[in-house]
Amino acid sequence: MKKALIATVITSSLLSSTAVFAAQLTPVNPQEELAYTLGLQAFIYGAGPLTVAQVRAASTNVDAPMDNGAAPLNMMGKTLKLAGPEDKVVPTVNNDSLYSQSHINLNDTGPLVIEIPPTDNRYFIVQLLDDYSEAIGNLIKENVGENGGKYLLVNKGWKGLEDGIPDGIDGIIESRTPLVWYIQRTSVFGDKDLPTALKVHDGFINYPLSELGQAHQPVKLTHAKTGISRLAPPKGLEWFKLIDSELRANPIAGDAAIVDQFKYIGIGGDKPFNADDLTADQKKGLLRALNVAPQIIQYASRDLGVKNNGWAMMYEGGRYGNDYLSRASINFRAAGLNTKERALYPNRYTDSNDQQLSGKNKYRMTMPADAPAKEFWSLTMYDAKHLFMVPNSIDRYSVSTNRKDELTYNKDGSLTVCIQNRKPTDASCNWLPAPKDDFYLHLRLYEPTQAVLDNTYALPQVVKQ
Repeated sequence: MKKALIATVITSSLLSSTAVFAAQLTPVNPQEELAYTLGLQAFIYGAGPLTVAQVRAASTNVDAPMDNGAAPLNMMGKTLKLAGPEDKVVPTVNNDSLYSQSHINLNDTGPLVIEIPPTDNRYFIVQLLDDYSEAIGNLIKENVGENGGKYLLVNKGWKGLEDGIPDGIDGIIESRTPLVWYIQRTSVFGDKDLPTALKVHDGFINYPLSELGQAHQPVKLTHAKTGISRLAPPKGLEWFKLIDSELRANPIAGDAAIVDQFKYIGIGGDKPFNADDLTADQKKGLLRALNVAPQIIQYASRDLGVKNNGWAMMYEGGRYGNDYLSRASINFRAAGLNTKERALYPNRYTDSNDQQLSGKNKYRMTMPADAPAKEFWSLTMYDAKHLFMVPNSIDRYSVSTNRKDELTYNKDGSLTVCIQNRKPTDASCNWLPAPKDDFYLHLRLYEPTQAVLDNTYALPQVVKQ
């Protein structure tokens, strides 16, 4: 009797609370709101694969390997000069190194040999990202050596490993997704060094395991008249069709808890996404989500990560785990980001007074002699809206300590950069030309020191003059 009374009291209490709660609610369309809520989550979760897919679509939209970095799927393109304002497919592309690029589908190629040439102590990196922009491997001087090597890229769980590592292979790299983005960089020490750098750059190639031991020539490139340009983005609900396609081709079992709920809006269900299968209310909710999600991502990207004297540090690059908003925000700002140990990318929209950087003003930044980069560092200028380089009268888009012949150091070894639209009157100040309007600065620290990784090194402020 006592138990029954307790149960009755609890039930009455719950019903009473529910009634009060319901009385306070504003009526909504539950189906539309559910689609809106799940659409927001799906877009933020899918922003990493969406970014990689957009880059892949633009970069593989050619019939042959090109000298602007484009190439058909499973082939390699290369750049033969440093990137500039004409390169508009990846936001904040660097102006420090030559690029090799492949978009690989391991389901097509099978195990793929990544060959690295002797590099003569020159900075390089072979960066491998899965379809979610998560780092799956970085091949650098420290783990490869100066004499080069051969590494095998395979699908996670490849059965061939049961027989051991194949002869002639120095290491194995497993990808959790069949689609892999190969990004390779070769540093250049200024214009005079370009011919020598290109000879090293030629030696970065990849090919199927079945061709191991055969002689391979450098990639034969076709000349491109322009840089890679973005393709027209999807329209309307086609965005969700693309998300569905990427998640189907590259499922992550560990993410099932969040991904399975997207089935309510036609993503990841028994058949591919088809907007015609949705109700009018679901479509309305998803279209609202499409309007709001990019704004949320852009908003989050402006205040991303730990701050250091006004610089957003983006320590999460390449290793996002379950932080899907950081993954989305970082991909909005800098697609194809390296892990922090390989390259750190402090960036900012504002000056030391937290005011938007603008070409209407003049700024200075002085990097101390003990700059926190074991290889080199650079400071690159981009427009604030699209994050692309901006043409200027002297064709200088970055100040880089890898190009010392362009630089003037202070007596104490520090380096002062004048950041402004017009040429400074002080000839000893290293001029980084700014556009007339708002801009964005990206600092790159190649092989950063432990102090900056621990965020105990105070980066220089950008001070309005």
